[in-house]
Amino acid sequence: MNKILSGIFTVCKRLFWPPHLFRVIKLQKNRKNYDRATDDAQLKLYHNMLPGDFLHYGYFNNPDINPLDMSFQMIYQAQDDYAKKITALIKDYKNPVFDIGCGMGGLLKHLNTLQLHALGLTPDDNQIQYIREKYPNHVIHSKFEEFHYEEYINYFGTLITSESLQYLNLDRALPIIQKILLKDGVWIACDYFKINNQGEKSGHAWQLFESKLHEFGFKISFKEDITNNILPTIGYIHYLATKIFIPLKDFGIGKLKVKAPGLYYAVEPLLPKLDSKIQKNINTVDPQIFSANKRYILMVIERK
Repeated sequence: MNKILSGIFTVCKRLFWPPHLFRVIKLQKNRKNYDRATDDAQLKLYHNMLPGDFLHYGYFNNPDINPLDMSFQMIYQAQDDYAKKITALIKDYKNPVFDIGCGMGGLLKHLNTLQLHALGLTPDDNQIQYIREKYPNHVIHSKFEEFHYEEYINYFGTLITSESLQYLNLDRALPIIQKILLKDGVWIACDYFKINNQGEKSGHAWQLFESKLHEFGFKISFKEDITNNILPTIGYIHYLATKIFIPLKDFGIGKLKVKAPGLYYAVEPLLPKLDSKIQKNINTVDPQIFSANKRYILMVIERK
């Protein structure tokens, strides 16, 4: 009980003692200046949880698998199959390949196995350090829209955006792609797109994306909808969240109410907001909500 009271005192001191209160206000005020692209804690969590160097949903040849029958090893195999599905679309083995948004380097590893000259790009500090320690590839540390591309004009035979296209500003990225891609080069893109205005907001709107491709002189020469093949991973995450995380959260709050009623009383007004935030995040990995509002597309894009 003394430890609990000491903890409550420490929290109160940070909230009400002027030097600490000033620090609290300053940190809260500056939170919007935080650049998630350079230090994405969520992607770091995914990498720590999964055994491979991939950060995407993977590709399941059997999309009807039940979440109860899944394991992290199956997700790793699906991620490996996803990479193979992308690399199977590469036709040019002579010219360099550029993995834009290379994550932790999983796709670079596959490209190296195929003896391709592969370069990567990531703005994330954790990712760049990890890749440079593990893989021999040259990796550019920058956002795609901001990297110095002058030495790479008409350089790449293949560009790949594997679940990284959603982060690109199309009006800024497409002109750079025009410049660095060889005249007969191809851009392999694999990502999810919004098909309506419902659900979670991440991803480009499909109709807008098609319009931007046309505007900047590109065409889709191959397209495959693989939504059903990525849903098992989403379903597995949703199952873990609803059947394990939520019960553990409720158990923890219940124990807090019994063991530290004073602290529980202090935080009780925040609990509905916490539950709302958690439910919002769980909805992003609800397979039914995802498939109703988004499509996951694998495509090859070329100049018109």
